[in-house]
Parts: sequence; structure tokens; C-alpha cells
Amino acid sequence: MAIIKCTNEHLRLIQRALDFYSRVGSAQFSVIKDHPTFERHLEEVCRPEKEIEVGDRTNQGEVLEIKNGKALINGSVVNGMWSEKSEWKKLKEVKLSTDYENFLSIRDEVDNLLVQARNELIQDHSIGKNGSWGIYNDKVDDECRTAFGIVQNVRHEFWKVNPNSVPYTVDANIDSRYKGLVIVELD
Repeated sequence: MAIIKCTNEHLRLIQRALDFYSRVGSAQFSVIKDHPTFERHLEEVCRPEKEIEVGDRTNQGEVLEIKNGKALINGSVVNGMWSEKSEWKKLKEVKLSTDYENFLSIRDEVDNLLVQARNELIQDHSIGKNGSWGIYNDKVDDECRTAFGIVQNVRHEFWKVNPNSVPYTVDANIDSRYKGLVIVELD
């Protein structure tokens, strides 16, 4: 048996990678656009290119005032939590909010192209936009099911150590076909 030692963060990345692999292999091509590389890129590409002005919406809040190379931002995010307190930020650190109407329009267009590509690859034009083969479909490669099983085991171990776990989520149980497929020990 092979043993891989990694951090919990790296294990989560392995989990996401195997989930991605199993989804693409079961014809869920729409997950391609959700890859962090494309998400971040689109957020940047869809960010308006102009000088920041009073009244602009930014990732940190609304710009109330600009003075001496700084912007007074109404509210801000402090330690991941929204604060009502206004704060001065260096202008070079302030980014305008992404134009999410444009962002979603591009994603919708990509979704349509991915559906076309998926349908050509699987030679089935009857599957709807959000449809796919199920993981147990005989057309899905066994490696995809193995990847899915590993994902189930990993996410279940994270569920077990989460103090806020509830018994009715998908990570609460493992399909008996995959129970013990891998042994996961978390830090």
C-alpha cells in the first residue's frame, strides 16, 4: 500500500482535483468554467478599467471620499467579517467591483459552448444543458468511479472532524461500494 503524507490543505486540493476528474469523465463539462484559474481571470477581465471616483463600488465597499492618494471606503472586510466602520485605503490597493452582469454573460456563453462540445464528444444531443451521465452509467470509465470513491472517503473524514457536521449532508455517508477504498488520517 502506498502512503501519501500531505497537509489537510493539500488533501482538499487532491479531493477537488479528483472531483473535477470524475465530473468531467461523467460529461459534466460545466465544471470547467468553475476552475479557480478561470474564475479569477474572468473577475479581473470583467472589472471596469477606469480611475476610481467617489461613489464607485469596490470589493471593499463604496468610495465615500478620495484625498491624498487614499480612498475612504464605507465599510470594510476585517478578518473575513463585514464591518460598518469606514476606513482609508491606499488607492493602489482599491479595486473596482467586477461587472457581474458581464461576468455571468460570458459564463452563460461558455456554458452553451461546453454543452455543444460535450454533446459532440458523447454523440448524444438529447442530454439537457445541466444533464450528464450518472457516475454509475456504463459509459463512464471505471477510473472516474474510483476517483469519486476516493473523494467520498476524503470528504467523509473532513465531515467527521467538523464540529458543525450534520447527519443529512452528502459527506455524512459513504456509498458501501467505496467504503475503505482509501485510508485517510487527518491532522
